[in-house]
Amino acid sequence: MLKIAKEKNQYRVELFQVNRLNTLFSELVKQQLTELVEEPGITVVFDLDDIRFIDSSGFDVLLEVSDRAREAGSQFKLCNITDDVRELIILMELEEKFDFVTCENSREKILLVLD
Repeated sequence: MLKIAKEKNQYRVELFQVNRLNTLFSELVKQQLTELVEEPGITVVFDLDDIRFIDSSGFDVLLEVSDRAREAGSQFKLCNITDDVRELIILMELEEKFDFVTCENSREKILLVLD
């Protein structure tokens, strides 16, 4: 489900072989992202490059993980937001709730793929 790469104190996370963050697997994604952000001082960048749709449960996950990161002293950021997802973020008035960064293609080694 998640493809995770680590470089120094930063994890880069992508959804693997899916293009939606929805009710079907949002709880699993929340659990896996929360485990990463619970490490103080770590930055988790969630790459949404191939994601075309996020439903309300998906946005709840992103908000909860973002809040948990702040509580734990880590950072949770989003990158490569598609136009479709950006439109949803704007419609739901969530622009101020997330940290956005620009992701570059990297030579990161994949640590693991979680189902």
